[in-house]
Amino acid sequence: MPEKENGRHMIDILFVLSLFCVFAVSSVVLILFGADIYNKTVSSMNDNYASRTSVAYITEKIRQSDCFDSIRIDDSLGYERLLMTRTINGMEYATSLYEYDGYLYELFARTDIELPIDAGQQVIALTALEFAFVSDNLLKVSFHDETNEKKELYIHLHCSQTQENIPVFLD
Repeated sequence: MPEKENGRHMIDILFVLSLFCVFAVSSVVLILFGADIYNKTVSSMNDNYASRTSVAYITEKIRQSDCFDSIRIDDSLGYERLLMTRTINGMEYATSLYEYDGYLYELFARTDIELPIDAGQQVIALTALEFAFVSDNLLKVSFHDETNEKKELYIHLHCSQTQENIPVFLD
């Protein structure tokens, strides 16, 4: 009789051990799948953040300067930039948006001063920034974000670049 009890005892231990191994392997596989899904979600969120931030930033800067004849494209310094001018206390100032060294740069300075290209503030990573007027009141902005995906943005200017739509500002 002692042999039977010993045999059952060994089968019970093997069953429990095999059940534990199946549980452990299943847990590890589940953790690996969860980690992969988490990594893909974080990567997707980062890509969306970079893209949406670029679009929102450029759009907001253009909307802030949307008045008659204040927005123009300039390439006189050897690189293309969007100039958004305004007069403050009799002096003309310009906010410039341009791409340099893989980043969107912003520079606010007087228009009569030429500053080096790297004098601006680095804003967000993007490349191949291009501006083009499709019509008097439609601006096309094209760029590649940090994932090298091409984005195109069309911004309707409320004040066209022609004399016919001069805005009236009340104090």
